[in-house]
Amino acid sequence: MALLISRNEEGERISAIANRLPPIPVHGFTKTIQAITYLITILATIIVALRVYVRVRLSGSQRAWGWDDIFAVAGWVPLIPSVVFLILATYYGLGAHDDHVPDGMLIYYQVRVKSYMFLFEMIYFASSILTKLAMAIMILRLSSTRTYVYIIWGNIALLSVNALVCLIIMFASCSPLPALWNEKLGYCRLKNGWIIISYVGSVVLAMVDWTCAITPFFMLRRLQMPTRRKVSVQIILSLGIIGSAAGLVRLGYYHAYDTDKYPHESLYNWGSTILWSLLEAGLGIISCSLPPLRRLFKKFYQGSSGQSDMKSGPGTTDVRTPSQWDGLKRH
Repeated sequence: MALLISRNEEGERISAIANRLPPIPVHGFTKTIQAITYLITILATIIVALRVYVRVRLSGSQRAWGWDDIFAVAGWVPLIPSVVFLILATYYGLGAHDDHVPDGMLIYYQVRVKSYMFLFEMIYFASSILTKLAMAIMILRLSSTRTYVYIIWGNIALLSVNALVCLIIMFASCSPLPALWNEKLGYCRLKNGWIIISYVGSVVLAMVDWTCAITPFFMLRRLQMPTRRKVSVQIILSLGIIGSAAGLVRLGYYHAYDTDKYPHESLYNWGSTILWSLLEAGLGIISCSLPPLRRLFKKFYQGSSGQSDMKSGPGTTDVRTPSQWDGLKRH
């Protein structure tokens, strides 16, 4: 008992010092993280704003606003606070090499940065889940073919289970919760819980991205439309692969969360992890909101097709064409 009390006191001392730390000058890789963060956030915001504009102003009398739009906007909202915590982390060493941290203060900066990382990753995870749900619902709108409907609903179920399991592991790993980033504040039942859910969550999200990206190829392959237009539609719908690629690259940096095994260059490696997480979330939001912007590029599509209507080939009468993205009514 006395040992536990002493350990808690040490943890509180570390937290007190970490909370009073001065910022570290931003340079090198940390500046790169900040620049990419601002760029991705601005682009994602513009694309989502254009999506809302298209749905509200360019859809005429058609009821184009639906659940996929609601989830897409809801997925963008958490991006903003997650970016705030990311930027705060950069001012306290995220992305910095060990020799840029004041001597003897690395452990305190690790605690400060990891607390911001926890908040970032929780909010970013919510953003990614909502964005992928938006993409899945959009694909459901495009097809009534039972096989594809089952595949997408399976994706939605997998996302839900993944989110629930990850949250349970995250909040049950350590007691109290701040022991996740300052272990001496308490104890951890599952010492590597953060690492485990990071790996599992990333793999599941990548699987969902690839499923949502590949399914439209099969949905559209028999449609009789100009090749240029078909390729354009398929590329737009498959852009989620780019975000999943960022998530897979991130897998190579999760080991750095274990500072006992990998005590050196932790802040620098964490910077790579968080940067790839941001790219996954931001690119996911962008790719999710690009398909509804087809109306903004209507002249391009008209010029490539020479006609406004498309006819379906044999066996595809139950597949809704991309021209229905903006005008499909909800039931």
